[in-house]
Amino acid sequence: MKRLVQITATAILIVAGLVHAAEWPTKTITFFQPYGPGTNLDSITRFLAERMGSEFKVPIVVENKAGANGVIGTEMVARMPADGYTFLFTGPGHFTNEVLMGKVPFDPIKDFKPVARLASVMLVLVVPKASPFNSVKDIVDYAKKNPGKVTYASAGSGSAQHLSAAGFSAATGVSLLHVPYKTQAQATTDTIGGQVDFTFAALTTAGAQIKAGNLRALAVTGPRRTQSLPDLPTVAESGYPGYEFFSFNAVFVSAATPDEIVRKFSDSLATLVKTPRFLELSRLQGFEIDFADSTAWAAMMTSERKKWADLIRTSGAKLE
Repeated sequence: MKRLVQITATAILIVAGLVHAAEWPTKTITFFQPYGPGTNLDSITRFLAERMGSEFKVPIVVENKAGANGVIGTEMVARMPADGYTFLFTGPGHFTNEVLMGKVPFDPIKDFKPVARLASVMLVLVVPKASPFNSVKDIVDYAKKNPGKVTYASAGSGSAQHLSAAGFSAATGVSLLHVPYKTQAQATTDTIGGQVDFTFAALTTAGAQIKAGNLRALAVTGPRRTQSLPDLPTVAESGYPGYEFFSFNAVFVSAATPDEIVRKFSDSLATLVKTPRFLELSRLQGFEIDFADSTAWAAMMTSERKKWADLIRTSGAKLE
């Protein structure tokens, strides 16, 4: 009899969950970002929020919860009710922080359910307009003669800017001085002002400043040139073959969120990333559409975790 009651109770919960998923959404959805505004991630998130709000016929708000290289905002989402009304839009920090910090207040796999990977993002190496460096080789040559004297800005230890520069340091054999900031926008601002020698920035952040002449672009970090700046060489083309760096933008939700909601959300994303407007956004902002649905993205979790952990270890990146 007790066993029958347990089975019945479980069945009721399953049916209730299915009903909830079928009715979803009925109220405001929040897209959390654990980083500051002005990034590729921010631009993509806001673009999707506007269009998905129209599709689902509910308000969608975007909230930036920057701090501790994304840990603060990520933990918030991990602790939210698993009801499909809070989604995390994030990047590699989702996996790198546990290695950099030794411990984080969540498990990047067990506490989250993968929804989709949206894009791969190459960065651009930029220097202030008054910089004496006119090429990647100029930076490397000077750094070899002056170890630890060349400075670079990032959005914090373990950020994409930090890891790309740490990998650059390892690939070129030069010693660089890391200057971490809270956000990528702050790092870019101080690069423009000449407080640091260079930064690796997303084109979303640096593109307007490059166009205005406040920053000079020297190279991109991808394995191929970006469609946004086709005349700009890659770091590999600049004399350092084998170097490349791609970040990612992806979506997660609390682990107990019903699968039906996750599939519904993922299917909507799959449609939106194929639209002409999103294709144009990718061209303008220099990211590569690299979609993986909830099933495919979930299958990559173990390898992604290992990939980013290995990158930190081999690059020598440290929490600063």
